Amino acid sequence: EEDGLLGSQDFADNFLSERDHQIKFVHILEMIGYCKHEAGSQMMPEGLPIKLSDIGDFLAIISNRDSNSVVSKLSKIAHSYVPDFHVKILKVYLGLEKLFPHLLRSDHSPFWAKRLPAMMWTDTSEFRNPNYHSAFDLPETLDYEFLINTCKLLVLHCLYFVNEQPE
Repeated sequence: EEDGLLGSQDFADNFLSERDHQIKFVHILEMIGYCKHEAGSQMMPEGLPIKLSDIGDFLAIISNRDSNSVVSKLSKIAHSYVPDFHVKILKVYLGLEKLFPHLLRSDHSPFWAKRLPAMMWTDTSEFRNPNYHSAFDLPETLDYEFLINTCKLLVLHCLYFVNEQPE
């Protein structure tokens, strides 16, 4: 996001249009290793029309109209295979992302603009991690169990879609 999403924008604009790729879905992993189990450790962007716990112990997955059906399956997979891992799904409808720029700050947004099914996986960045983009953002501040569970869920989701039969 610091460089204006240049890489993902170029990929969505040029690489995909130059090739005959069929994108089933795009996973964007945006800050996925910070977790806190204390009350008051989770903030929310001002004005966002959802209410979440103030405990920063969940993975947030954000989707839009083109990926909402994919993320619904992901929620079921999480519940079945990593039931103790807290996953919160935010399905964005009706162009709501235009009213809340925080929903477009990551590499999923160029794919959303192209109407490709993309979802952002995040620990919510600076809304949880006080070390975000600072000299104190170090490996020892991360929660590796949280990170492992995120990766497990990603692999499970990809395996599900590889093995899914066409309808």
